[in-house]
Amino acid sequence: MQFPFSATPTPVASANGAAVPLATETQSSGSLREIWAALYRSRFWVIGIFVGCILLAIAASLLTTRLYTATAMVEVRQEAEKVLGTEQDREGGASRLDTDRFLQTQLDIVRSRTITDTVAQSAGLYRGTTFLDAMHVTPENDDDQSSAGRDARREQVLRVLRKNMSVKYSGTTRIAVLSFTSPDPRLSAKIANAYVEAFIRGNLARKAGSSVYALDFLRGQLREAQERLARSEQAVVDYARRTRIVDAGDAAGSGASGENGRPQSLITAQLVQLNQAYSTAIADRIQAEQKWSQVSRLPVINISEVLANPAIQALLERRAQLEAQYKQQLSTRQADYPGVSEARAQVQETTRQINTLAGNIRAGIKNQYDVANARERQLSNEIDKLKSDTLSEQNQGIELSILRREADTNRQQYEALLRRFNALNAESGVQTNNLSVIDQASIPDRPSWPILPLNIAVSLIMAMALSAFFVFLREQLFYRLRTPDEITHALDLQLLGVVPSADSAKEDLSDVKSTQSEAYASVRTSLSLLSRDGAPRSIMVTSSQQGEGKSTASYALALAFARLGKRVLLVDVDLRRPNVHRFFGVKNTVGLSNYLSGQISVDQLIRSTDQSQLDIVVAGDIPPNPAELLNSTRIVDLFTDLLTRYDIVLLDSAPVLGLADAVVLSNIVEATVFVIQSAKNSPQTVQNAVKRLRQGGGSIVGAILVKFDPGRSGYGTNTDYGYSYEYSARDD
Repeated sequence: MQFPFSATPTPVASANGAAVPLATETQSSGSLREIWAALYRSRFWVIGIFVGCILLAIAASLLTTRLYTATAMVEVRQEAEKVLGTEQDREGGASRLDTDRFLQTQLDIVRSRTITDTVAQSAGLYRGTTFLDAMHVTPENDDDQSSAGRDARREQVLRVLRKNMSVKYSGTTRIAVLSFTSPDPRLSAKIANAYVEAFIRGNLARKAGSSVYALDFLRGQLREAQERLARSEQAVVDYARRTRIVDAGDAAGSGASGENGRPQSLITAQLVQLNQAYSTAIADRIQAEQKWSQVSRLPVINISEVLANPAIQALLERRAQLEAQYKQQLSTRQADYPGVSEARAQVQETTRQINTLAGNIRAGIKNQYDVANARERQLSNEIDKLKSDTLSEQNQGIELSILRREADTNRQQYEALLRRFNALNAESGVQTNNLSVIDQASIPDRPSWPILPLNIAVSLIMAMALSAFFVFLREQLFYRLRTPDEITHALDLQLLGVVPSADSAKEDLSDVKSTQSEAYASVRTSLSLLSRDGAPRSIMVTSSQQGEGKSTASYALALAFARLGKRVLLVDVDLRRPNVHRFFGVKNTVGLSNYLSGQISVDQLIRSTDQSQLDIVVAGDIPPNPAELLNSTRIVDLFTDLLTRYDIVLLDSAPVLGLADAVVLSNIVEATVFVIQSAKNSPQTVQNAVKRLRQGGGSIVGAILVKFDPGRSGYGTNTDYGYSYEYSARDD
C-alpha cells in the first residue's frame, strides 16, 4: 500500500536539552510504520468490516443447504495381474510421461459421457424426476412427455451427475478417489458406488473388445505371412534347380556354409579343399627343400639321417673291428701276406657298402624334395583350372543367398506372429482387470458443506482484502498531513519544530518546564540558527486556516524570546478574529485598527504585560475593511518605528486561504513562520497557502507542526517517533 509523502525522518535542531528526531530507521521500517498508522486510524472501520464478514460467514453457513459427499477408492494399475504368465509387462518399462498420460486417461474415462450414462441407467435415474428433486434441481420440460422433452431431462440428469461427481488421485499414489455430492447421504453413496461399478465393467468390456479385434487382426496377418513364406521357399528351390547349384554343406549334412552364410556349392567346396591341400603341399615342399639344401652341402657320411640309420651304424662298427684286425696283422706280417690282403679287402668292401647305403639315403632325401615340388605344381595347376568356374558360380550363389535370407526372414515373422496369436488366444479366455476396489462408498454421517471454519477463514481473507482496500481508499481521499516527515516532503519547507498536544487543557505556557514551553523553546532555537545574526527581527506567524493554533504559537514564541532577555513586541494583526488580548486578559478596545485609521499614536498603541521584556499590541476595533488598512503606508512606518524600539517584533496574522491579510504582510516582514496543525489539512491545502505567500513575496523560513499526537495517528508515543521534551533529574 502506497501512502503519499511518506519518508524517513529528517533531523531538526533542538535547544535546552530537547531531544531531536532520530534518523536511524530504514525505509522499510518507515513503510511498515506508515501502514500500521493507516490501519490504526481506521481501526474502528476495520473492526466493523471483520465483524460483518464473520457474521455473514456464520449466517451463510446456517442458511446454506447441507451437502453430503460419499467417497470410493479404486486402485488403477497400468497393467492387469498376470494369470497365464504370458502377458507382457509394459508397466515396468513405461516412461514416467507415459504412466502419467495413462493415469490421466483413466480419470477422463470416469468423467466421460458413456460412464455417466451407464450410471444413470443402472441407478434408474432416468425414471421420473426423483433424482432431480433430491438434488434440489428444477426439472426441465416437466410437463412435456414427448421424445424431445425426455431427451432434455436425460441431458439434465447427465449434467447434474457430472457436475456433482469428482475424481482425482490420492497424492502421488495410483488410488483414484471417486466422490459424489448431494443433499441426500444415501443417494451420494449409491451414485458413488454406481460409478465404481460402471468404471470397472466398462474397463472389462473394452479389454474384451480389444482382444477380439487383435485376434482377428493377427489371424489375417498369419495368413499373409504363411503365403509369403511359401512363395519365398519355392523361389529358392526353383532358382537352385535352374542354376544347378548344389549346397555341399547341406548335402554332407554338416551344416557348413560359405562366408556371410551363403551356400557352398560343389565347385566351391572342391576349391576350398584344393586350397587346403595346396597350402599343405607348399609347406611340405619348403620343408623338403630346406632339408635337401642342407644335405647337399655335407659329405654323405656326415648326414644326420645316415648316421642315425641302424644299418650304417652296424657297418661302421664292423669296419672299425676289421680295421683293428688289419692293423694288428700288418704289425706282424707283410702287406702282401694273404691274411693281411684278405683283411684289407674286407675293410674296403665294408667301406663300399657304407658309401652305397649312405648314397641311397641321400638320394631318398632328394627324391622327397622332388615329389613335394611336383605335388605343389600339380595342385597349383588344378586350382587355376577351378578359379574360372568358381567366379562364374559366385554371382549365382549371391542371388541364391538373397532368396534364402528372404525365406528365413519370412519364416521368423511367421513364427513370431504364430507365438503372439497363440498367447493372445489363451489370454482372451481369461478375464483380467487392472482395476480393483479398495473402499466402497459408505453413507456419510456428517455434511461436507458448509464448513464453518473454512467459511470463517474465507471471510477473514475477504475482510483483510476489504479492509486494505477501504484503508487505501480512505487514505487517498481523506489524506491529511500528520507527521514531520510528511511536512518536510510535501511542502519542501524546513521543519522548525514539533509541538505535541497538551497533556491537559490546564497546561500553562507560562510554566517554563512544561512540555509546550520546551517545544517552543526548540522552535526558538531553530529560528536563532537560521543565520549568523540570530533570529529574524520581524516575524509573522500564520496558518492555512483558522483554528490551527497560530495565535498560541505567536504567544508561546513571544514568551520564549522574552525569557532570553530580548525586548519582544507581540502584534495582533488579525483584524478579523483577534486572539492576543485573551492570552493576557486585556480588553480589545484601542489597538492596531485604531492606529491605522489615525485615531491614536504609537505610544498609545503599545501595552505592557506582566511578563518582563514583553509588550503587546491588540487588534482593536474590528474594521469593515481590514485588507485596505493593512495595505496602507502607515503600517510600514509603524513597523519601521517598532523595530527601533524592540529586538523582535512578532505578528499574529490572519489565515492565508480566502484572505489577503497574510499575503500583504508577508512582504514587509523579514521572515514568515507557517503553523500547521497535525491531521487537519490536506497537502493540497497547505501547498496552496504556501504558494500564495511565496507569490506575495514573503520569505517563509520554516513550519511548525502543532498539536502533534503520534499515538492518535498510529505512530506510537512522541518518544517512539523520535520526539521527547521531557528531561528531569533522577532521584538517587
